[in-house]
Amino acid sequence: MKKPRVLIFSLAYFPLVGGAEIAVKEITDRLASPTSVSPDVTSGELGAPTHSGVGVDFDLVTLRFNKKHLPKEKIGNINVFRVDGNKLLFPINSFLLARKLHKEKQYKIVWSIMAAYAGFGVLFFKILNPKVKFLLTLQEGDSEKHILKRVGIFYPLWKYIFKKADYIQVISNYLADFAKKYGAKCPIEVVPNGVNLDKFKTPYFAKATQGKQNSNTKTIITTSRLVYKNGVDILIRSMAMLKAKSPDSKAIEDPRQGRDYKLIIVGDGPDRSKLEQLTKDLSVDDIVQFVGHVDPNEIPNYLYKADVFVRASRSEGLGNSFLEAMAAGLPVIGTSVGGIVDFLKDGETGFLVEPENIESLTNKIDWVLSNQDISKEVALNGKNLIFKNYSWDGISEKIGKIFKKNIVNIRLLLATGIYPPDIGGPATYAKLLVDELPKRGVSIDVVFYGDKGVSRSIPKGIRHIVFFFKCFFKAIKSDVVLVQDTISAGLPALLASRLARRRFLIRVPGDYVWEQSVQRFGVKDSIDDFQNKKYGFKVEFLRSIQKFVVSNADVVITPSNYFKDLVKTWVKDKNKVITIYNGIDIATSDKRQATRNSKTIVSVGRLVPWKGFDMVIEMMIDLPDWKLVIIGDGPEYNNLKSQISLLRPPSAQGYDVAQQGSEGQANYPSIKLGAGKLQDRVILTGAILREKVLEYLANSEVFVLNTSFESFSYQIVEAMAMGIPVVTTNIGNISEIVRDGIDGVLVEPNDKDGYINVIKKINNNFEFRNSLIKSAIERSKDFSIERTLNSLVLVLKR
Repeated sequence: MKKPRVLIFSLAYFPLVGGAEIAVKEITDRLASPTSVSPDVTSGELGAPTHSGVGVDFDLVTLRFNKKHLPKEKIGNINVFRVDGNKLLFPINSFLLARKLHKEKQYKIVWSIMAAYAGFGVLFFKILNPKVKFLLTLQEGDSEKHILKRVGIFYPLWKYIFKKADYIQVISNYLADFAKKYGAKCPIEVVPNGVNLDKFKTPYFAKATQGKQNSNTKTIITTSRLVYKNGVDILIRSMAMLKAKSPDSKAIEDPRQGRDYKLIIVGDGPDRSKLEQLTKDLSVDDIVQFVGHVDPNEIPNYLYKADVFVRASRSEGLGNSFLEAMAAGLPVIGTSVGGIVDFLKDGETGFLVEPENIESLTNKIDWVLSNQDISKEVALNGKNLIFKNYSWDGISEKIGKIFKKNIVNIRLLLATGIYPPDIGGPATYAKLLVDELPKRGVSIDVVFYGDKGVSRSIPKGIRHIVFFFKCFFKAIKSDVVLVQDTISAGLPALLASRLARRRFLIRVPGDYVWEQSVQRFGVKDSIDDFQNKKYGFKVEFLRSIQKFVVSNADVVITPSNYFKDLVKTWVKDKNKVITIYNGIDIATSDKRQATRNSKTIVSVGRLVPWKGFDMVIEMMIDLPDWKLVIIGDGPEYNNLKSQISLLRPPSAQGYDVAQQGSEGQANYPSIKLGAGKLQDRVILTGAILREKVLEYLANSEVFVLNTSFESFSYQIVEAMAMGIPVVTTNIGNISEIVRDGIDGVLVEPNDKDGYINVIKKINNNFEFRNSLIKSAIERSKDFSIERTLNSLVLVLKR
């Protein structure tokens, strides 16, 4: 299996060393590993997918700053190609060389290290090679004002770099906002630079006093390039104030009197001569030492001999020097600018001061050196943070995932009957794919019925023809067509994919014909009985279209093993029917409430006959001190509303009336218990935003779903993830999600007494309730979005 190739554009590279160059080498050394082949999907079953370790071959184009540097050599795992010229010519020269290399090597990704000189070269390449993915890494540490000044008249072209990027990796949240501000529309991911932790294995506190001449001397260190943005001049001025703060300023010459200070400046740069002159002007040249450039491997030796690390940055993309100082166990003082605030939390992992504030910096240094116990505790927190989150192994793994997402490089057309703002499982699933698949290397286009798609105001038949043509023209530009509707979207999408000669996948979330037959044609049979019976012309006509579409698909995806077995009866080739469970955002679990005693039941779903909401409403007569919230909309809304208004408990005299909202609905959760008519204890919310759904769930004690059919229930898994006991029916695939008595309780459909008894047991038996909650939270993790999307990508790659 041939390794994919990545071409890196970087203005500078080894032996010229900076934070960006170190990051590239550390990452590429780890990612150029042997390729392991992803498992093929042939069994019809998809469990938890394994992540393939995709090896990558790297080439790099950089500027030949010195004639002593070879025009071509291998450094680590990178083939380095150097172009002659100067910085201004680098974009053109790097592009010309890249075009030549691409003819031979066929790159999958071009990777720009920062958006200036390298970014222009990649932009020119991307314009001529639009199918090659463009990954942009932002490591810019200069201020926004300085960057814009440097861009100058090329500003419009520079902004175009952000618009043309397919994926942007930034080293801080500050740079993520920066990319969005200047036009980035692609996925943006924050992956910071790392630290070579092997250099910091010796504990700081064991070596902190090595090399010190006197315990009264407090050593301050900064490691940085000597440029304006790093604020070394501010630190030198602060040293003058610290010298003046000594009990006897003349005692500097006698370290036995008072506290002495010493500043070590590690690094070199264009401002060195000015900074050295500043130390003389301020009479601190006796306590400030300029070390100059130091090999990166030697920096820990200097850090271990210091008492505090300080850098008064005016701007910062991230600040690798801070990370190294924290890894060494030093208390760290920085300014609240740029990416520093991502890792330096004042009083927790380090100490922050205002930028350009010499007095604030001076006082903070003095305080940190005077409060050793607190400083050591904060320094230890900082060190733990670096060792946990900033190892190059972990950083490289994250960058590797970005490469995998972009190397897949599949163009997908999604055809769907409904799409947000329409509600329902298929609409939610479609939006999930649109949001998440591009992060995994799948570009996606959508055709749907709705206000912003193919308008439903167009007469039937004609709108299906319009849908077909839209699918056809988009399918020509795609690799795969995925549809999640068996008739209205399925048939025109199938014909379009075949005409365009594209692979056709269909996701079958339910039996559309059975649903329509129950709602429109008076069918009373269950979905299982429906499969083996014959009905009138309309039902059988729809059934024939559905089977035709599904039978002609290359792969049929179902959301459960139960439904997979059902769909297999529609097709001859049983092996092409597979299961990919739906995924939900289990991050909603952070809204769980530790304790609940609200006596509130919540049920969520489309208001259709087989969801059994009528029984749940009737059940409330026998639960007079409970309230019920039904969330959702659908054709049964008015029938259920009438049922609520007509039903009345036997002893309904003299009860309070619920407070009414502006739209005539009770203001949840201020419903008064024991109200007379059921509408005082039962709410039909209609369609509401997901955040509001989560609010209802978070304040409920039990989740109920009395359904007679379910291919997969988002609502059940979401309730489980939220830590709410689930009571639902023992039908279809629900037993694949909820293990009876372990993750929830299963009863027969419409068994009113069964539901009532279980609800009372959950309310009265604290131990039983907590056992269900604990198990359900863990079980819900099996239905994560990550698992669902990885499984789908495996199918698309096949």
